Amino acid sequence: MAKIQVVIVSKNALIRGGLRDIINQAATQTVVAGLFESLAEADVFLNTHDARVLITDDSPHTVNLLKALKRLMEIHPGLVIIMVMQRPTASVTQKLLTLGVRALLHKDDDLEITLNPTIQNAVKGSMTISPLITEFLEQTVTLPANINQRDLDILQLLTEGMEPKGIAVHLGVTYSVVNRAINRMLRTYNVQNVAQLVLIAHQILKVRRQLE
Repeated sequence: MAKIQVVIVSKNALIRGGLRDIINQAATQTVVAGLFESLAEADVFLNTHDARVLITDDSPHTVNLLKALKRLMEIHPGLVIIMVMQRPTASVTQKLLTLGVRALLHKDDDLEITLNPTIQNAVKGSMTISPLITEFLEQTVTLPANINQRDLDILQLLTEGMEPKGIAVHLGVTYSVVNRAINRMLRTYNVQNVAQLVLIAHQILKVRRQLE
């Protein structure tokens, strides 16, 4: 039986190497065919190789991640996408599911146990959503009054130290959308700058967790 060829994409070399080692150490019909820093590099590789599975994460990309994944799936029919989420947000997670990503894993999952079975199931057509991702999605249902889900995602990413341009890429929206949301929240919460908004964001997220 031919082995399932997998390509791994992440800007983080430790993540790439860690995922490769997990796959290589398992006694399965899976082999890592290539490691890449960008989806563009993986695209070039896929043009000349028969890799079946692409594993990537949501670490900062130089392009819109969702658009890039959609393009890959259109150009390479049958390519199975597995996402290991480093910074899950509700809006991105929902878009990935709509896009047809076959599996959503969380960076805090025990990937040594779950990654290879997920690859096998994904190739067979099964959908896998990590319990941690499921729990995260369930927690996003109840929102404090006066804040919508996109604003909450932006606040969450601000508290994690991301800049507005990076947030725009991460959420798959334009910089102007993020900038308008931040300016609106600055007015709403009567603060003068993003640093003060981040302090407010920590409080909002804390209250939100208590409400749930």
